[in-house]
Amino acid sequence: MLKNCSKMARKKTEGKYPIEIVDDVFAEENATLANTLKAVAGTDAAKVALVADVNVVQRTEGLGLKIGKYFKEHGITLAASPVVISGGEKIKADGFQSATLVATSLIDARIGANDVVIALGGGTVLDVAGYAAAQVRGGLKLLRMPTTPAAMLDAAFADTAAVDGVAVKDALSVRCEPAAVVIDPSFTKTVLDGVWCAGFGEAVRYAAVCDAALMKRLAKRAEAIKTRDFDAMRDTISDCVKSRGGASIAPFAQWCAARLESMSGYKLPHGYAVAIAICIDCAYAVKKGLMDEDDQELVCRALADCGALDSLSHSHYLLANHESLMKGIDAWALVRGSEAIPLPGALGKSVEEKKPDRAAYAEVLEGLLAVSRGE
Repeated sequence: MLKNCSKMARKKTEGKYPIEIVDDVFAEENATLANTLKAVAGTDAAKVALVADVNVVQRTEGLGLKIGKYFKEHGITLAASPVVISGGEKIKADGFQSATLVATSLIDARIGANDVVIALGGGTVLDVAGYAAAQVRGGLKLLRMPTTPAAMLDAAFADTAAVDGVAVKDALSVRCEPAAVVIDPSFTKTVLDGVWCAGFGEAVRYAAVCDAALMKRLAKRAEAIKTRDFDAMRDTISDCVKSRGGASIAPFAQWCAARLESMSGYKLPHGYAVAIAICIDCAYAVKKGLMDEDDQELVCRALADCGALDSLSHSHYLLANHESLMKGIDAWALVRGSEAIPLPGALGKSVEEKKPDRAAYAEVLEGLLAVSRGE
């Protein structure tokens, strides 16, 4: 449940952990973050460790100074200099270098059970910071501050944190539920166009199998998203957070998106992989009689209109390699203990197929390959 709060803040009042949506989170007069930190720590004297995404730091003018003034104004103790790490999948696949850097910093700063680690950045930074925090001293309190649309719509609410194994995305995962999530939609203004548009795909992925009314609103909003209409993005973030309430959702399209990323050597950005995966699984669901064609058109048209499918025309080599893509189901089965995958049924609902039809998927991929080539 969300309600209006001061400074455009909205707050989840029920659930496992607090969720705040607030504009200009580091404005000195805005106490939302400070109050959340004190509530999470259970004390006014907690120390804070900050792990930040270099992209956010470089693209947000005066961010470091603003954070310093905010902490001083609200009596927040920064235990050590912030750890600034690169974003992107490379920090999850660097042989633990980034995770070790974060963990060492937390240990050296003597961050303990009553202190809080703040992870400020995109999904990969949230993962790496969470992976380290989950293991230092048996697990530290983690406050996630996502800065990309995809992270605000999905990664911030993950109950695990993962890094990549050799050629296997998220192969090494640990339990890592956030102590709180604080979202400032204004950070989305700093992301690249591709990150902006493709991030909207996470909203579509959620709504397609969880909230039919929201899916219809998103379809109407998609063209505004492509023009970088900030109000449209902020409304999307608010609507999705309100709808899901921090709860885990059906991992629709995740097996396929993870495999597409891996096949591309992580050159295909996560958001674009998600959008293509959604189209693949929707087409498969229609073929199997699970999803109505009109609903499929609504979902895929929203992805096209917002720009999340702009990479489709450059992904022929991935779609053409049916056998390799199907290995994503094998990887999924290793993680889940079963080949069963969630698929869209009626709009806003998910169904589970226990054993995917690989021959049917091959036909679907041939059709999408033709579309990607403009045939």
